[in-house]
Amino acid sequence: MRATIILLTAGLLLSGCKKAEAPATHTINNSMTQVMEPSAEAIWDTMSKAYNDKGDALDPAKLTEADWKTIADASAAMKERAEEIANAKTHVVAAKNETILGSQAVGTASPPGPEWAAVGPDHVQKLIEAKPELFKQKALALVDSMAKINRAAASKDVAVLYSVGSELDEVCDSCHEPFWGTDVPPPAAK
Repeated sequence: MRATIILLTAGLLLSGCKKAEAPATHTINNSMTQVMEPSAEAIWDTMSKAYNDKGDALDPAKLTEADWKTIADASAAMKERAEEIANAKTHVVAAKNETILGSQAVGTASPPGPEWAAVGPDHVQKLIEAKPELFKQKALALVDSMAKINRAAASKDVAVLYSVGSELDEVCDSCHEPFWGTDVPPPAAK
């Protein structure tokens, strides 16, 4: 009887460990296109309507209850997906039937140079697998930003919303650049 209890306890502990190390349930591409991008746009669009006349802060009077809910929901969705990405043992950039942005142009020469050439999911996958701790660190930075924005929405704190929301593009780009490519335009032709 005692051996059975010990085996059951060990099995439960091991299954708990395996659960924490489970692969992500969504592809990275799905996370970006279905959650991150639309949620970030919702936050930015809502913030945009609240800028003061100088454009250097947000006016709380310009945000409705529905606006705060939009910000709370969007930040919660991004935080949840970023946590999934950060905690996943393995990542899949895209399923076989998923097309990632620019993949239709893979192999096509880029006039500004090779650093601007489109990359496919296999290339992105290799970059993530080469630096998994950096990838996790970037996901956790997004988790932190979204937690701050979510708390700001709950307390209707426009100063924190402005501060963190204004830096959101940099948080996103800090991961896009080493793993997916940059959204900085290539240099103009001379």
